[in-house]
Amino acid sequence: MHGYGFPNYTNVRYPFPVNPPRICRNNPVGSYYREFDLLASWRDRDVTLHFGGVYSAYYVWVNGEYVGYAEDSALPSEFDVTRFLREGRNSVAVQVYKWADGSYLEDADHWRMAGIYREVFLMASPRVCIRDFGIRTRMINDYADGLLQIRPSLRNDVERDLTGWTLGAELFDAAGKTCLEAPWTLPAADIVTEVYPQRDNVYYPLMERLFRSPHRWTAETPYLYTLVLTLRDAQGAVVESRSVRVGFREVEIRGEELLVNGVPVKLYGVNRHDHNARTGKTVSRADIEADIRLMKQYNFNSVRTSHYPNDPYLYDLCDAYGLYVIDEANVESHGVRGLLANDPAWITPFLERVTRMVVRDRNHPSVIGWSMGNESGCGPAFAAVSAWTKDTDPTRFIHYEGAQGRPEHPLYRPISRSQAAVATSEVVAAGETAARFAEMANPDDPAYVDILSRMYPTLEELEFLAEWPHISRPVLLCEYAHSMGNSTGGLNDYWTLIRRHRRLLGGHIWDWIDQGIERRDASGRICWAYGGDFEPEGEVHDGNFCINGLLAPDRTVKPAMYECKHVFQPIAFESVDPAQGRIRVVNRNFFSSTNVYDYKWELRDESHVLQCGTLTVPPTAAGESVAVSVPCKPFRQIPGAEYWLRLSAHEAQERPYAEKGWEVAFDQLKISVLHPLRCDLPQGRVAVCEYADSLRFTSGATEIVIDRSSGYLTSCSFDGSPVICGPLKPDFWRAATDNDRRGWKTDVLLDFWKHAEKWMKINDLTVSKESGRVVVTVGKSIPDTLSLTLTYTIGGGGIVEVGYALRHLHPQLPEMLRVGMQTQCRGDYDRMTFYGRGPHENYSDRCLSAFVSVYDGCVDDFCYEYVRPQENGNRTGVRWLCLRNAAGRGVQFIGRQPLGIAVRRCSPEALEEAAHASETEYSPDRMTVNIDLAQAGVGGTDSWSIKARPERPYRLCEKEYNYGFLIVPGRISDCVRNGRIYR
Repeated sequence: MHGYGFPNYTNVRYPFPVNPPRICRNNPVGSYYREFDLLASWRDRDVTLHFGGVYSAYYVWVNGEYVGYAEDSALPSEFDVTRFLREGRNSVAVQVYKWADGSYLEDADHWRMAGIYREVFLMASPRVCIRDFGIRTRMINDYADGLLQIRPSLRNDVERDLTGWTLGAELFDAAGKTCLEAPWTLPAADIVTEVYPQRDNVYYPLMERLFRSPHRWTAETPYLYTLVLTLRDAQGAVVESRSVRVGFREVEIRGEELLVNGVPVKLYGVNRHDHNARTGKTVSRADIEADIRLMKQYNFNSVRTSHYPNDPYLYDLCDAYGLYVIDEANVESHGVRGLLANDPAWITPFLERVTRMVVRDRNHPSVIGWSMGNESGCGPAFAAVSAWTKDTDPTRFIHYEGAQGRPEHPLYRPISRSQAAVATSEVVAAGETAARFAEMANPDDPAYVDILSRMYPTLEELEFLAEWPHISRPVLLCEYAHSMGNSTGGLNDYWTLIRRHRRLLGGHIWDWIDQGIERRDASGRICWAYGGDFEPEGEVHDGNFCINGLLAPDRTVKPAMYECKHVFQPIAFESVDPAQGRIRVVNRNFFSSTNVYDYKWELRDESHVLQCGTLTVPPTAAGESVAVSVPCKPFRQIPGAEYWLRLSAHEAQERPYAEKGWEVAFDQLKISVLHPLRCDLPQGRVAVCEYADSLRFTSGATEIVIDRSSGYLTSCSFDGSPVICGPLKPDFWRAATDNDRRGWKTDVLLDFWKHAEKWMKINDLTVSKESGRVVVTVGKSIPDTLSLTLTYTIGGGGIVEVGYALRHLHPQLPEMLRVGMQTQCRGDYDRMTFYGRGPHENYSDRCLSAFVSVYDGCVDDFCYEYVRPQENGNRTGVRWLCLRNAAGRGVQFIGRQPLGIAVRRCSPEALEEAAHASETEYSPDRMTVNIDLAQAGVGGTDSWSIKARPERPYRLCEKEYNYGFLIVPGRISDCVRNGRIYR
């Protein structure tokens, strides 16, 4: 990040020739040197040198003497440097290697940045001290009471006689009040003289006490106690005190469900990488707190530390704020798949990486499961690691997505082995369904994992997993809803399934933050770099595949985040009879009552709040619902208007992550029962001038031009000033999203539609006059392939109604990306007002969080710049759109049915040609306007296969499409009235 070496970004490929355990390439080395003064008070103490995280291997010297070597870039390493120190000035030198044999186990999908990236400090401790301690809580008596279990260990390398020494424990509640009625001590000698039996094992706690009715920790109620351990010598003097925060909670897998304190829960999760756009893998406490606050504010309740243990501060915040953590070991050998997990020579580093994580993080109540790693195949190394972990800590579940398949099961299908006694293609596995989904369940997982974990299933595959009779454990989507670029479509469809099936535990979105790195272009503008922007020629990289988060690199919220908040919201408002104010409030919490929130309601028309107030919701237990009446007063409904009831839930108390009043849930219910007026176009005098190349129509102060050769409306002027200044032409395409480009491969599979408009020829153009109106009908086609009929009805005042009728003539035509029309408007018409779903961008498969209302602002306010430019800024459910200049004159597009609209200062071609946002060519004098019937959803089951495309309900697979809209000159003050009249 500071010019020393360069960042590498790869996903699967190792950035060096594969020949484990050897590293055969130039290996950058960073040398660090620091001097320090040893405090005189540390003279008779043991001193430890702590490194919180170093990528990826390093040697340490103190005062020129070799101290040691360490690997595992995501866990701390500590060195006893007592014998190397001297009074006064000392030095420490560190030599860091970017690549080592351990790099074969660190092939995770993120930036490879070498160096010391976490904290480094010296720590002094008494010669007799508390070496370590483990904490467990076990809930008993139907989860009403709790056992607090402590297993301490002491360091006594000086072999001091500990007769009379004691270890005392005190427990304080959140207010600092002691929870003990009597002292709680243990002779220190009992700790150091403990004998392990020849058979059975020692009982885990050396100290255990029953606490009646403790506050129970959950992600919704993260109550923490403070445990203080104090070591005293024989005279009762304090030698050392250590403290830890304790949460009473029980985690169990019971049948097909995950239970916390006996209650089934589901995980609204996200995967998180350490990332800062300026400092790379070095993240500050402010970064970590910002992440955790946003997760809570946007209704996540779980985080997976992909794909390595995170900074300890993250776990402290998850304890305090309330997030369930799946703690993942720094084990990934994606580039060689499962090779190393089946090689006995590699068992030791597998064990070290997992066991050290468990020991470091075992006292955090937020950690509910251990993940043994990621994308490293299946094999005995993981079975061994699981056995150690489960025996060491039976209070949490074991997760590992790679543990799939049970070869001893009669329905098992050998993978790609023609020499199997029964070939893969011949295995009869409960019929065709099992064959289709064998990759998802073969037919079950090994016994050493407690849950089935899967990545990126389609909805069909997920429903199969929910119903497959050979599975009897919870199913977790450890990665799903790949959020690369403009993505995360269909999230609510996943959660409709997850909430329907008990077995489905939930999932973790991939992933949290775009891993872009800040740099400045030639003009000084900040832009975000990705793979290939730093690596010298010849170095492998995976482009912008690191740009797949819900946050931008600067931790600002991307549009998909709003959908997450709405889909995951803990309170839902359902329609009963909203016209009469009757609704149902559904409590989706797992523990909290509805009374932890305040409730508000608003009655709105298109743009105004007509009535509002607070809503009384009776205390309703988690998982239950209650019918409520909204106290709306009778009101007069105007014909053609729409009326909406907006309901919301707000934090009733200040939270660590949000102020009192923070909106946690929101819904919009339509209550209007009146139909739009749908008036015909006004009649009036329309003058027609026919020229060789064009038709010109004049009515009042409006002039419309239609080109004879194309049949397109090419110009629309008001008071002699052109507003529409480009052809209004059919549009079947969009600037490729990452999902389109990488996975769906629309440029190959749907390429016909990219060029279809250019290939269409005009067949006929007719002009007919009705009473006070003129109708122009244009027939276009690609012979034997496609036909399009455009109609322009021009009425009084220059109002134009555009009709669009598309029909596929060839049965093999691929589906479209867009059914709509595109034009250009003058650049000074840069104020945009629309009535539809907003304010943030939305698409057919990602629109539930966007409410219908009137939104106003500059055109640029309604676009979103993705790190790699692509389709953006769409709005669905739009009744009308108005573009206007500073003087308030404008043009309004009114749909005869809801439209999809987008307005940008750049063309789709400019978006596709740019590799970075700063490279996009913007036009100062015109804007591109899309007036669509529909656009394909953004998809995002994954971003690299056909699964990237949206699910079928959000694709354009029909063979005929018809729609219409009006072009109306006027002022912004007339927009609502016009919309009511003509919709």
